Amino acid sequence: MISSGASTFTGNREETKRSAIHKALFFVRWQLIPVAVSLPSHLAFVFRGLRGSRAKPLQRLKLAWLSASIHLKLECGHNPEEVLRVLEEIVELPPEAPGVVVECGAFLGGSSAKLSHAVSMTGRKLLVCDSFEGLPIVGTANHISDKPNFKSGEYAGRLPDVAANIERFGKIDCVEFIQGWYEETLGQLAGIPIACAFWDVDLRESFLSCIEALWPQIASGAKVFLHDVDRQPVAAVFEDADWWEKQFDCDPPKFVGARVGLGRLSPLMGYVIK
Repeated sequence: MISSGASTFTGNREETKRSAIHKALFFVRWQLIPVAVSLPSHLAFVFRGLRGSRAKPLQRLKLAWLSASIHLKLECGHNPEEVLRVLEEIVELPPEAPGVVVECGAFLGGSSAKLSHAVSMTGRKLLVCDSFEGLPIVGTANHISDKPNFKSGEYAGRLPDVAANIERFGKIDCVEFIQGWYEETLGQLAGIPIACAFWDVDLRESFLSCIEALWPQIASGAKVFLHDVDRQPVAAVFEDADWWEKQFDCDPPKFVGARVGLGRLSPLMGYVIK
């Protein structure tokens, strides 16, 4: 019995060691290196405050620092520069322009925490929309031969955990949560003007639900930032002229970064303009 117990203890210790090594490697690969590589982008974000920006250099410095530090403390589903582009848009919104900021797809709340600082600084509100159960059933329309396919339940962040992360790293007072599947819940936002949005919802069906429910509320000229624009099923949603004509009696919106992203450090990010 003593010998068996010793073996179990040794096994647990080895598992703990392997787990610690895995966490350290993950931190270096997906958190430390991306932040280090994106430092020039963060500095450029700060210095743009010297050129007539609505956000002054010290405000931008604070945002850049907070954004980078959150990325180092919390697993995120994006590159640091990608959300920095959304922060730039939020702080440059005209104060007189009405509207909230809407995020669809929160994962663990890393992007939400970052956005909440910019929203708080500009006196707006952030609506965080998510099932908080991970991805829904992944239809065959989302399968891509040359890329890993998404799985149902992937990227799940439970609401209490996401809220706790935002409270710890962000500004929870300016955040409101909309919980549930998009086709069932986004209708609650009808009539609420949207000044800026960030949709990281991965699946074609989810993007369609977001567009159908929220596009009428997007302010004219506003930007909707989109993640996973390198995936054909996502980009195709914004290239289907017949669908846009039938749904909204208009042409598809201008899509910047479709299929190619916004640069080396923002390969999965693009935006459309209302």
